[in-house]
Amino acid sequence: MNTDLISFLKKQSHYIPVGDIEEKLKISRDAIFNDVEALIEQGYSIEFHPYLGVKLIDIPDRLLKHEIREDLNTKIIGRKLSIHDQLSSTNETAWELVETDDDLKDGTVILADSQTRGRGRMGREWHSAPGLGLWMSVVLKVAVPPDRVAFLTGMASLAVANMLQQFIHLPAEIKWPNDVIIRGRKVCGILVEARSNVPDTFVLGIGLNVNQSRTDFPESLRETATSLRLERPGSRPLNRVRVLRPLLFYLERVYDLVRKKKWDKLAKAWSEFVHMGGKHVRLSRGAEEIEGTIIRVHPSEGITLRIDEKEVTISAESVSNVREIQPPKPETKATESHG
Repeated sequence: MNTDLISFLKKQSHYIPVGDIEEKLKISRDAIFNDVEALIEQGYSIEFHPYLGVKLIDIPDRLLKHEIREDLNTKIIGRKLSIHDQLSSTNETAWELVETDDDLKDGTVILADSQTRGRGRMGREWHSAPGLGLWMSVVLKVAVPPDRVAFLTGMASLAVANMLQQFIHLPAEIKWPNDVIIRGRKVCGILVEARSNVPDTFVLGIGLNVNQSRTDFPESLRETATSLRLERPGSRPLNRVRVLRPLLFYLERVYDLVRKKKWDKLAKAWSEFVHMGGKHVRLSRGAEEIEGTIIRVHPSEGITLRIDEKEVTISAESVSNVREIQPPKPETKATESHG
């Protein structure tokens, strides 16, 4: 693939004569025609006019390394990329790299166009439709105190929610402990893993639904899941590379706070995207169901509920599900009437 030709065409706002391309890139007319045909086969939208010349219309919706790296404004996250058509799980591949590559760089990103066994919290499966989302893992090499590890999940959810609000202009919120939602439906799930035999190393898994239609989800998820496309006006699709680049940028910003141990600053920024206070919820903790009213939520301390006039704080590690329910109706006392 002639990346020089791609870069040159991107700089042009109009048709560029073939002769000008020959002169600028020092390649023959036949080579230009062959390269343009190859780019079209790769998914690039290119127009060719016999008199006006060549014009690049759009890049393909494909996870191409040179496209991701172009204008990627990071120093750590995503500077090393490992891209695959299909994996069983990007998290599993990330751990394989961690355990076999002694020189693996902090911030290495593993991407797959599809996953056959994508995983979420508590061993649940994450539905990873081919070519419709961002299924990725990031290797983080950082020392984090045990009582602060949950901040890594908070860091990632903050990056996703912030990016969706600022860049895609969608009303994203964080749903504790590990989801990002839009208008009450889940658009992104996050899974952070650690292994006892690999100190100061974490694998951060992110599954972001980008271009699914409602029927692309399994029937069991159609009422609870959504995608960026479904939430945009007119259900317009997005180019995943143009979503990924700002996501990696926002991840780097919050990762910098983790590396500098700016826990209070991170918690404050995270809380601005959490709108759960005052809601009555039911939590699943193992086989136990717990109901209460949310008093506060914290990225590392957990969720504090009011239960029977007492405050109870529950950590994220043991919670498998959180759902809002109707609060119990207050009891009414019978009154006697005297005639």
